Amino acid sequence: MFKTMEWKTPVTYGWQLTEELGSYLPEGDCFLVLGGLSSDRLGLEGMAKSAVRGKLHVFKGVEPNPTERTVEGGAASLRASTAKFVLAMGGGSVMDAAKMMALMAGYGGSARDYLTGKRLPEGPGYPVFCVPTTPGTSSEITPYAVVTVPELSSKLSVRHPAIYPKAALIDPSLTLDLPLDQTTATGLDILAHAFESFWSRSSDPITRSFSMRSVQLVRKHLEGAWNEPSSRPHREGMSLAGIMAGMSFSQVGTSVCHAISYPITLDTGLPHGTACALTLGATFDRLREKGAKGLDEIAEAFGSSPGSFKDDLSALMHRLGAPSSISATGFKGGSERVLSTEMKGFLSNSCIPLDREDVLIILESSL
Repeated sequence: MFKTMEWKTPVTYGWQLTEELGSYLPEGDCFLVLGGLSSDRLGLEGMAKSAVRGKLHVFKGVEPNPTERTVEGGAASLRASTAKFVLAMGGGSVMDAAKMMALMAGYGGSARDYLTGKRLPEGPGYPVFCVPTTPGTSSEITPYAVVTVPELSSKLSVRHPAIYPKAALIDPSLTLDLPLDQTTATGLDILAHAFESFWSRSSDPITRSFSMRSVQLVRKHLEGAWNEPSSRPHREGMSLAGIMAGMSFSQVGTSVCHAISYPITLDTGLPHGTACALTLGATFDRLREKGAKGLDEIAEAFGSSPGSFKDDLSALMHRLGAPSSISATGFKGGSERVLSTEMKGFLSNSCIPLDREDVLIILESSL
């Protein structure tokens, strides 16, 4: 027996879908949330201006790993605007920030209130329409928003059904110009989402099937997208892989690899997906050592075997120009810094619960 799955975000997928963006948006004034250089490169503001049937308010400059200050500022700007809905165009950071802005502008409260659980969302706030320009985070279809809190030297997240976007409009053609390092990081992020949701304690036959299909697509298309960035089939394949992984982990969550990645990303600037992948192989091995079942299936989907998965993943990361060990990232915090991260929920969200001793073993194996 397993629970009935529920996806609250309708997904529309299509090559050059954004040429018809206006037909998928409501009438009225819009609050557009953008990142930095990539939004200029893709001409996203002009694209939105042509599509929106109302006044366009623009909030530009969301940084990678958006900060508490950024989302607070965006929420204040949204409240002061005449916008009736939010349009987020960019990577996962832009979409996470937009979801938090919409929540706070609609119901008040500070980012810290929601991130620490002091306050729960009362509803969906402003409707958020997401147009991802990277395939990795799946933020466009998940109930998560992750925000960096520099004061706490930590990344915190909100998970609540109210945070699901109103709609996801996925156009793989927007990823054609994705730089190689982002192609690598987003592809590794998809792998982390797929593997961690596969071994989640809440996974079921449906979520595991999405996880495995996602891994198969990454195996088939990631290196192709890296070697042939303008390849439509490979870019489409990676976008589909991101959707599949998102459909899985949006239901069952992620695990310890994500928790460990947060301090590494904060301290070194390493992209989130790459930081998650650093401990993916060691976590796989640790769960296998503790008797986890079924891991051979997803290793096979990756084109590997349980005994060689860690080495095969490291080889892939090397081919894609990514560091494959923690020491290669320049991370100086060590186990003390990692263990200072709040990870209780992540540790328990495995088919076999892990503890702090397991984290030390995973770190040692990933150095």
